[in-house]
Amino acid sequence: MMRGMRAVLVGFGVVVVTMALAAPATAKKKSSGSSAAPAASEKQTSSPEEIKTKFKTFCDGWMEKLRERERNNIAHIEWKPGGGGVVGEYVGYDTQNFTVGDITNAETKPIGRVIYMELKMRLSGSSQVDALAQKPEIVERTEVTELFRYDRGNWVY
Repeated sequence: MMRGMRAVLVGFGVVVVTMALAAPATAKKKSSGSSAAPAASEKQTSSPEEIKTKFKTFCDGWMEKLRERERNNIAHIEWKPGGGGVVGEYVGYDTQNFTVGDITNAETKPIGRVIYMELKMRLSGSSQVDALAQKPEIVERTEVTELFRYDRGNWVY
């Protein structure tokens, strides 16, 4: 079962796809209903509008996770001597300009897509404190496309 998929577009149109796999499936208890019953009941309880609204909320939460990751990356910069002071690089994210793609398979197993930019940032200054006070220089941009699935009334990664 695929837990999440991340496609990163890297220079010259080459696509690198990484997947996180969930633990192996375990046997489920037999129920008196047919195997199609859970999908049918989910279909009845989540309208396409509700699925779309939940995905927008999920994406806002995902962007907050990226902002938190960037703060953590800044806190753990490996500083190196350079240019009369220090230089450090970290990975950041453009969480203000992201695209929420159309939801596919909305009637069966919805898949949502979000596209954002991952940024390699460089800080430099006479000291770490001075460098952190400067506006970072973007040294590399990578477009990231992430796919998420809708399962049991929630978007999951």
